[in-house]
Amino acid sequence: MENTLFRRVAIGTAAATAAVGLSTMFASPASAHASGASGSAECVSVGGKYEVTWKLTNDYNKIVTLSDLKLVLDQNVTTVLSTTQVPTTIAARPGGSPLTQVSFTSVVERPATKVKITYKAKWADGFGADVASGWVPLTGPCPSPSPSPSKSATPSPTPSASKPATPSASPSPSLPVTGSSSTLPLVGTGAALVVGGAALVATLRRRRRVTFTAE
Repeated sequence: MENTLFRRVAIGTAAATAAVGLSTMFASPASAHASGASGSAECVSVGGKYEVTWKLTNDYNKIVTLSDLKLVLDQNVTTVLSTTQVPTTIAARPGGSPLTQVSFTSVVERPATKVKITYKAKWADGFGADVASGWVPLTGPCPSPSPSPSKSATPSPTPSASKPATPSASPSPSLPVTGSSSTLPLVGTGAALVVGGAALVATLRRRRRVTFTAE
């Protein structure tokens, strides 16, 4: 009885161990294939244009091919998937080394407030997976508008030093004219009288001489 029970326990344990081993063997290749995506956003314009830098990684020792890369947003806005050539593969990860990765930059404009990326990954051994990043918020501060240049005040003209006025030569004062111009006729009249008187005196003297001579 005891032997039968022991055999049953042993058989059950062996079966369970085999099942775990088989599940581990078949699950290991699938679980080892891993690709991840992460992003960070920065606003680069006053109008709300964001540059989103994506990093896609490979955690398996086989090269992985990328396809069907798409941006998913919460608003229908203008986007640029990549400002450079879109990567199509990620190199294999050697054992014990850091994750291999590729990076590129997308451009997204407002009014979108968040974005994520999706793509298909297929490794060289044929294993494939759909990959999606988490949401990247587009809420960072944007550059402030530059102040408009103020108009410079027009400088007031510098007053020029005024030259002192040269004094004009004042006319020399003329001597005052004494008397009146009305005295000229009187002077002429007086002169005529003097001449007349002298002629009269000369005439009278002649007559006396004649008279004295006749007597």
